[in-house]
Parts: sequence; structure tokens; C-alpha cells
Amino acid sequence: MSGRAVHGAGFAPGVAVGAAVAVVAMLLVEPAGVGDGAAFGRWLALNLGHSSWLFGAVLVLFAVHLTRLRRRLEAPELFGAGSDPAGYRRLVAELDQLTDVWIHLFIGIGVVWTAVGMRSALQVALADPDHALTDTAGSVLKKLVDGGILLALSTTIVGAVGGYLMRLGKTLYAGAALHDHYDAQEHSDLRALVTTVQRLERRLDGHPDAAPGGAAGDAAR
Repeated sequence: MSGRAVHGAGFAPGVAVGAAVAVVAMLLVEPAGVGDGAAFGRWLALNLGHSSWLFGAVLVLFAVHLTRLRRRLEAPELFGAGSDPAGYRRLVAELDQLTDVWIHLFIGIGVVWTAVGMRSALQVALADPDHALTDTAGSVLKKLVDGGILLALSTTIVGAVGGYLMRLGKTLYAGAALHDHYDAQEHSDLRALVTTVQRLERRLDGHPDAAPGGAAGDAAR
């Protein structure tokens, strides 16, 4: 298998995972009336605000690093596993950690924007304490919506659902190969020790008189 073929085979599933996460998470919070691009843009601004760009950037980075991780696990010989095993293991561990970082960051964006939306909504609703006591429930609700309560709720849903789907995508896409890689790494030290012992045994079997001769020489001195 050529390097180009491996790259092509790994890139498409990685992009598919990222796109699926984005689409499913967005559909879970998208109202039924959103259809055209302009309406969707308004809905996106109202429900996600500037967090949509951060969510999108994290999804892209997650898909890129997950794809790289899968390629290196599928074809280790193409990425220096034979010539530089330590460097190869270090790179796989780095990509594994990066994908986890993007998952946690995706969830973290949802948490942070939840707090931002709640704070903004409360500031708008309680900006005038005198009027806040006399406002009707409908008026208070409108102020909360205008202030950012939808932003808080929507980012919570997108961050939580998207994070779990990203974890699921990583498990399905690279989980088995990653498990095999770490399992082989755990046993590599033991295999190296066994190989060293076997090499020493072969050397001793090839020179059976080395030890007695050495002892006789020491006695003569």
C-alpha cells in the first residue's frame, strides 16, 4: 500500500466523523422553521453566537488529528515504526492526547458559553431593579431571551452532545487499533528482555569453556 493510498483512505473517514458530529449536534437544537441560509445564519447567531466559530475550529482540528492518528496506526512502517520506533510511539501518543484535548475543549466551549449566556441574560433582565419587580413573566422571559438565555442553553447542548459523539467517533474509528498499539508497547520491554536473555544463552552455549578457563587463569595467578 502506498503512502498516498493510505492518506486518501484515512482522510475521508476523518472528515466524515467531524461532519457527522457537527450536523447531528446542530440538528438537535435547530428549530423546524429554519430553512434558508439567511434564516439559518440568524438562528446560528442567536443560539450559538461567536462560539460557532470555535466549535467549528475544534471540530476541524479533531478530524485532522484523528485522521493522522488512524493513518499511523494502520501503516506504521510508512511512518518510521521500523527505523525510529521511539519517535513513532511518541508521535502516536501525542496525536492520541491531542484528540482528547480537542474533545475536552469542545465540551469546555459549551460550558464557558453557557456561563457567558446566563450572565448576559441576567444582566439584561435585572438591569433595572425597580422595573424587574413589576415586570410581567412575559416581559422577563423576553429580556432573558434577548439577553442570551438561548445562547446558554444551545451551547450546553451542542458542547455536551458533540463531545460525546466525538468520543464515540474516536472509539469506533481508531479505538481498536489504538488498543493494539498500546498493548504491543506494554509488552515491548518484556520482549526486549527475553531477546537479550536468549542472546546471552546462545553466546554461552557457543563458548562453554570460557568460564572454567577464566577461573583456572585466576588460580594460576
